[in-house]
Amino acid sequence: MKNANIVCGLVGMAFSAFAFVRTLGFRQFPLVPIGPEFFPRHLAIGLFACSAILVIQSLLAKPKKEEKAPTLSPFDKGMRRLFAGIAIIIVYALLWEPVGFLIATPLAMAAMMLLLGYRRYVMIAIFSLGTTLIVFAAFSFFLNVFMPPGILRGLL
Repeated sequence: MKNANIVCGLVGMAFSAFAFVRTLGFRQFPLVPIGPEFFPRHLAIGLFACSAILVIQSLLAKPKKEEKAPTLSPFDKGMRRLFAGIAIIIVYALLWEPVGFLIATPLAMAAMMLLLGYRRYVMIAIFSLGTTLIVFAAFSFFLNVFMPPGILRGLL
């Protein structure tokens, strides 16, 4: 596991360095204090820092006796949950345009919360609907970004 962590850390550092260099070429706007490079550049810095920490921890870790590596089976409960989560995301992406953001999003959020084992149904409904409405309001009214209305086209 130690070698895998070192390799993953180095790959993460290389990718983040590449992403950081790419942000240097982003167009600057004179009247905008925070340009389009801000978020990706800071993500690249964060990824580099986390990857460096992973490499350092792996190098400083005491060697353990050989353990048998865990195997992944598609029939494992965790793997079934992973595939179900991917299926929810795919269905959500397919329903985004025809059904609309305001209907597809709370359904997808509720499905994910149920998949992850949360069973307080009233809280699921409140959180799914509330978050959807806040995101819709922020994008539609404050950022002027079109959110697909779907079957609610005549009402919105």
